[in-house]
Amino acid sequence: MDEPLRGAPAGLREALAGAEVEQAWREGPRTYLRAGEVFARFSLAEEDVPVFEHEARVRGLVGETGALRAPPILAHGRGWLLERQVVSQDEGVEVVIAAAAAIAHLELPAPPAKTGAQPAHALRRRLRLLRHPRLAPELARSSRLLAASRLPEVTTHGDFHPGNVLRAGGAAWVIDWELNGRGPAGSDLMRYWATIDDPADRERLYEGALELTGDELELARLRYAVAAVTVADRLTHAERTAGDLESGKALLGRLPQLRAAARLGRGRTARAAGPPE
Repeated sequence: MDEPLRGAPAGLREALAGAEVEQAWREGPRTYLRAGEVFARFSLAEEDVPVFEHEARVRGLVGETGALRAPPILAHGRGWLLERQVVSQDEGVEVVIAAAAAIAHLELPAPPAKTGAQPAHALRRRLRLLRHPRLAPELARSSRLLAASRLPEVTTHGDFHPGNVLRAGGAAWVIDWELNGRGPAGSDLMRYWATIDDPADRERLYEGALELTGDELELARLRYAVAAVTVADRLTHAERTAGDLESGKALLGRLPQLRAAARLGRGRTARAAGPPE
């Protein structure tokens, strides 16, 4: 256990005393550990301290019962969290729809403001965007659509995808709340829609979002806008993987069809375009 915990805060080392670390990896300044039935994360970056505190607070508010759940925080300290591990199982997307509906009605504390070298990060992202000239106009249109959306404003998770939504035990266990905030109804489900490949699951997620919003045209425009933002994330993220690039390019190829379904294309309506898979 010594090597994976090298540099970890003393409190986390004490909490994991005697545990066998089975897997460890780093993402930027953060280190993640799996050890039996527990999962741990720590960071030596000062800006992550309030982020982890916010995560522990939101998890406590969400709780462990109902359609929406959060893995409980077992212990935490300055710059570290120790939680019970939840492993995704073969649950249908109905639990995802129910969880998103529950999030919309929550009152959550705002996440801590971003600090650090954000201007430099933004510049690097813009430079990576230059490699994808087709994407810039899509992003500009998406920003306008999101700002002008007529859908009701609700509480959103902000990063609602399979890696953060663990489907197990007939419910969705949601983690990583550092981007929670307010946004158009259906935003979380459309983010999930854009990050999965199964056509049947996508169709059901869209139907579920339509049941929540009741406005098909506005939802179609929201889906297009969220898909374009997701493409940009996949193609320009500093730590993108080969899988991110592949899925991002595939989603980029679907944007014209999503535009048409949202009645944003030239001479094509949603009926003429057909339902995007």
